[in-house]
Amino acid sequence: MAIRKIIKYPEQEALLRKPSAKVAKVDKQIRRLIQDLKETLADHGGGAGLAAPQIGVHVRVTIVQFGQDENNIQPPLALINPEITAAGELRPGFDGCLSIPGLATWDTPRPETLTFTALDEKGQPFEMEVRGADARLVHHEIDHLDGILYLDRLEDLSKLYRRVQTQKGEKWVSLDALKPGL
Repeated sequence: MAIRKIIKYPEQEALLRKPSAKVAKVDKQIRRLIQDLKETLADHGGGAGLAAPQIGVHVRVTIVQFGQDENNIQPPLALINPEITAAGELRPGFDGCLSIPGLATWDTPRPETLTFTALDEKGQPFEMEVRGADARLVHHEIDHLDGILYLDRLEDLSKLYRRVQTQKGEKWVSLDALKPGL
């Protein structure tokens, strides 16, 4: 098992834009990939999910850590070949990405509720309904499997914020408020 390098935008955008292939069989190789995703996510603290394309593997595998809204973070759950079967009303909310470090927004439209099917690490099918941050997370990670970035969902890129270090600590500053060169 290994900690893998996370592909970054915009330098490696073409790799992030490539749609992923469906997993034909959950085997030792897929389970090893899931372990690599878990170790990589743990090493890059602050993320709630990680999709295989973000480490350069273009198969429909992602991991998610539910419980963000309740501040009760769960262990990573693998989703293999996830498919959305129902989605609630779109609402703007937080989005950030390990592949787009230092930027975030509070305006990405994503479903408030989401029902999806997937295979677990043993290859067993399951269905789940999630709400709030968990729904946003699953939607975000499935987007990665389809080659879609959260930037694509923003109507106005001026709604992006950059994390900056100040004398009082870190804070988020609108890109519009930053002076050229920062």
